[in-house]
Amino acid sequence: MQYFFINQDIKGPTIKISDKDLVHQMKDVLRFRVGEEIMLLDNKGGKAKGVIKNINREFVEIELKEHLTCEKTQKTVRLYMALSKKPATFELIIQKATELGVSEIIPIVTSRCQVQNIRNMERHFAIIKEAAEQCERCFLPELKETITLKELISNPPKGLILAGDARMYDKKLKDVDLAKTKEINVIIGPEGGLTSEEIENIKKIHGEIFLLGENVLRMETAAIAALAIII
Repeated sequence: MQYFFINQDIKGPTIKISDKDLVHQMKDVLRFRVGEEIMLLDNKGGKAKGVIKNINREFVEIELKEHLTCEKTQKTVRLYMALSKKPATFELIIQKATELGVSEIIPIVTSRCQVQNIRNMERHFAIIKEAAEQCERCFLPELKETITLKELISNPPKGLILAGDARMYDKKLKDVDLAKTKEINVIIGPEGGLTSEEIENIKKIHGEIFLLGENVLRMETAAIAALAIII
């Protein structure tokens, strides 16, 4: 059954969707027909199972058969992800982070970043939405505005702070006590990694520097591997 996030209430016996992009996806891309079942989500904890009653170029009418409620997980995992010089790398990271269940994605700029901001926020929101629908999440992760690592250091987030580095680490990630907090913040550096000064500054805010394994990993591999262990 296909999941869809929609920006409207999913209450009542029927609902009519007129969003052009969503109508196009249902009718022309997925080629839905009358009688097919879908799941609608409002990103507020509500979801409803429905049956398509009418579909055309203007709207999709859905009869809602069952209303359900989702509960948010008690664990908050924030990914502070350095911007990559290749847009496709960052896109892969946010897609897989969404699938793994991250709560927030915060792009960061560090000393070795060659890119200073996200160029196409709408595309990134679309990637997150599609990934959440594919893995049947009830809530979309938040994609925050880009910040600098200096800003993160000056205003540290609540909870456990973890940063990955293959050379200046304190312990392996598998040895970090992840049970002592319900808020976990993961910092992954760019191509070339974090500088020694940046690592020392992270330690000053009581951050722990972790190692994933014996091999030096690409930033996208490090992000995915770390989240897979933590979540």
